[in-house]
Amino acid sequence: MKFKTIYSVVWYIFIGCFFVWLICGLGYRFLFNDKVEQSRVELTQALNTAFPREHYIIDGEPYDFNRRNLLSIGRSINIKQDSQHMDIKSIKPLSGNWELVEQNKNWFVYENQLYRVYVTKNPKNDGYNVVLARNNWLEILHL
Repeated sequence: MKFKTIYSVVWYIFIGCFFVWLICGLGYRFLFNDKVEQSRVELTQALNTAFPREHYIIDGEPYDFNRRNLLSIGRSINIKQDSQHMDIKSIKPLSGNWELVEQNKNWFVYENQLYRVYVTKNPKNDGYNVVLARNNWLEILHL
């Protein structure tokens, strides 16, 4: 008799958790998907404005650098080295009011009122990774 009681309690807990998971998943898909796309488009536009293709040799399209929450934390591009951009100091945002916040041998961080840009060396293809993220404390903690 006790085995059936324990079995039924576990079964009802499983069914309840499944329905909560289903409701949350469908709610995200239908309610928040537009915000995710809007966030990606906004970050991509800001990245393309700060690092125009006419000035840098960009390898591929912008991609999600790191997604640990529902919204896109940052958009990233890969920049190849050329004759003008042989060191990491030469990779910096062109348009906008950017301030150098932090730097070391392989890491430069620029920021303005809305965004932060992280420039790092890419050891795989002798280029640079450029990540643009929103400039608020919650987003910075996740990077």
